[in-house]
Amino acid sequence: MRPATHMLPALSRSRFRYDIFSLLRAVMPAETPTPRSEMRSVAELLRRRAAERPDQLAFAFLAESGGSDASQRVEWTYAELDRRARAVAVELSRVAAPGDRAVLIFPPGLDFIAAFFGCLYAGVLPAPATYPKPRRPSSRLDAIVADCKPTAALTTSETLGLMQLDEQSPAVRTLEWIAVDRCRDAESFKQLVPRTPSDAAFLQYTSGSTSQPRGVVVTHGNLLHNLELIRTGFGLAPAEEAVAPQSGVFWLPAYHDMGLIGGILTPMYVGGTSYFLAPATFLQRPVTWLETISRTGAAISGAPNFAYELCARKITPEQRAGLDLSRWKLAFCGAEPIDSRALDEFAVAFGPQGFRTAAYYPCYGLAEGTLMVTGGGGANGPRVLHADRARLAKHRLAAVAAGEASQPLVSCGRPLGDQLVRVVDPQTFEPCLEGQVGEIWVSGGSVAKGYWNHPEELWQTFGGRLADGSGPFLRTGDLGAFDGGELFVTGRAKDVIIIRGRNLYPQDVERTAQQAHAAIDLGAAFAVEVDGHEQLVVVHQVRREHRREDMAPVLRAIRAAIVEEHDVDPYQIVLVRPGGVPLTSSGKIQRSHCRDMLATNGLEQLAAWQQSPTATPVDELAETVTFRADAAVAVGADGRPEFLHRLAELTPPELAEQIQTWMMNWLEERAEPGAGEMSPTAPFAESGMDSLTALELNVEFEKVLGVRLPPAAAWSYPTPELLSRYLADEMLGTASANAPGDSETDSWFAAMEADGQPK
Repeated sequence: MRPATHMLPALSRSRFRYDIFSLLRAVMPAETPTPRSEMRSVAELLRRRAAERPDQLAFAFLAESGGSDASQRVEWTYAELDRRARAVAVELSRVAAPGDRAVLIFPPGLDFIAAFFGCLYAGVLPAPATYPKPRRPSSRLDAIVADCKPTAALTTSETLGLMQLDEQSPAVRTLEWIAVDRCRDAESFKQLVPRTPSDAAFLQYTSGSTSQPRGVVVTHGNLLHNLELIRTGFGLAPAEEAVAPQSGVFWLPAYHDMGLIGGILTPMYVGGTSYFLAPATFLQRPVTWLETISRTGAAISGAPNFAYELCARKITPEQRAGLDLSRWKLAFCGAEPIDSRALDEFAVAFGPQGFRTAAYYPCYGLAEGTLMVTGGGGANGPRVLHADRARLAKHRLAAVAAGEASQPLVSCGRPLGDQLVRVVDPQTFEPCLEGQVGEIWVSGGSVAKGYWNHPEELWQTFGGRLADGSGPFLRTGDLGAFDGGELFVTGRAKDVIIIRGRNLYPQDVERTAQQAHAAIDLGAAFAVEVDGHEQLVVVHQVRREHRREDMAPVLRAIRAAIVEEHDVDPYQIVLVRPGGVPLTSSGKIQRSHCRDMLATNGLEQLAAWQQSPTATPVDELAETVTFRADAAVAVGADGRPEFLHRLAELTPPELAEQIQTWMMNWLEERAEPGAGEMSPTAPFAESGMDSLTALELNVEFEKVLGVRLPPAAAWSYPTPELLSRYLADEMLGTASANAPGDSETDSWFAAMEADGQPK
């Protein structure tokens, strides 16, 4: 059997010309058309907005509740952002020279934007990194630092205290650390360090869905070119025109390309206003995203399709009733590929609140293309093509009637602006005919310069040439086909599973497994070699509310569905705890990493079935999971913990003990099988609490105890005992200040439950 990677053969010296002219064309991006603003660098963008619109609101960061209270938000005008960026540039210039790198490590908030533009002002290359967990090293941060060798690290003073540098790696610990919120000397800033369109602007580290993260070198020309493509694609007026500024709402992390370019730079490019939420705010309470769109009247927002699915599933009819989404004109959605079912469910759920299907703007892009490559919707919403599964397995896109034999695919629109997008046979390098699936290749001013410190990948990724020698093209590694001039993305070439000569797309198998049983959440499908042949393996998470159930029927349902729909009997089915499937920082499934974890026994399995001559048939499996009995917790007649009605009677140690009992019960109910007996002094990590469980616990604290935890509480107080003491102090501090009686306490919690927020 051919390995799945046969779709991406190495570029041969005999096929491609390696003369100096070709080398220069591959290294340098295509000539960037002069944008309407005639700017040469993105640094000039903020300076121009600060001069033209100094008092206009540029960015607002809304607190965890969504910012309905003005005291819960931080707002910066363009002039204020420019002042802060100048102060950062002054401080940074003392330790770094133009061309040096600086790694950016920020929690959600506006300080990241000041740091990013402070780097651009000083001619330093910012490298956004994920926000690490406090008090512990980050392997991703270590990898980024090792790759780009930054001179400085920019963050906030609070983050710097939480990270505890003495516990970080030597490479991270010895950087020049700058807390941007302490930078004050804006007046010493003289002028921008001159940059040209061909100069690097920043390093966008890839999410690592198929490999270790690599730094994409995005130039100023790339950014200006792509921002103009996005502006015209979205139908936005240029900033120079006298129109009311557009507003948008975004919660994607700023270190992600969609969050940075789509949520920060695009609104600035058109002179608009952005409202930001923390990603955790959305995950904890999805309705906050839509409430903010409703309250601000924002015209633009968007996210990967999982966000639309989460809103449709989690937001209650009562929460929907207060929303007005009629002013939401453009709802972009990018994924690999886009799930039509998620979009349909969202449109049905929120149509009564004014959401229009025509607002959907599906798009396709990648970091190596700066951000957006294709996009567009339609008057009736996204175009959905129901592809024949049998022909799709043979790399042909053919429309059939919707049904079990078809696979729905959402159009990602048309190529934007002057970019060239080709679907290419990755073996012959000939352009594919319409309807023929091949690898997506891109050429144009938005294609990045290459990967930082990885020249060996220049030709293979950025130097693709067609059989006639034309190019260079960016080889995206994504598979797709054109139909009617619109691009339909079908998957990734490296993830294609080949069994008995048939091509299976992993996302199709994953969708089948997820729909087979209500207990199944997202997962990964991939191939493993067994006795010289590729075999199908699926690994899926079990939803939290179903972990007490017998997993045998779940395994049976998955196997039957895959056999019926794909005519392939899986070799192995593995069910893991919530959060057990590895994801990238942007929520993409890391299929290769999941396969490696399975091979090295790195997955915490709840149940599994595997083909074997001596294996017990799946329909004879006995129950594989047992749970401990719940601990007793005294509750009042209203169902809330009884100690909440006696706060005035309790000392801090007594209340801490009561909270600890309640907390241990909550953790016991959600404990992973085989975790052993829990102890109040054992770290949360030992009980299997992942970041999503921690967010769920935060929601429970707010709902039941009326206490909002800071984001780092679970790491600052890493055991139930320590966290209970902290909570007791917080609650008694509030109680002593307000001194409510029992009736007042009841009304306090009643009001809290009415809107889901603590008072």
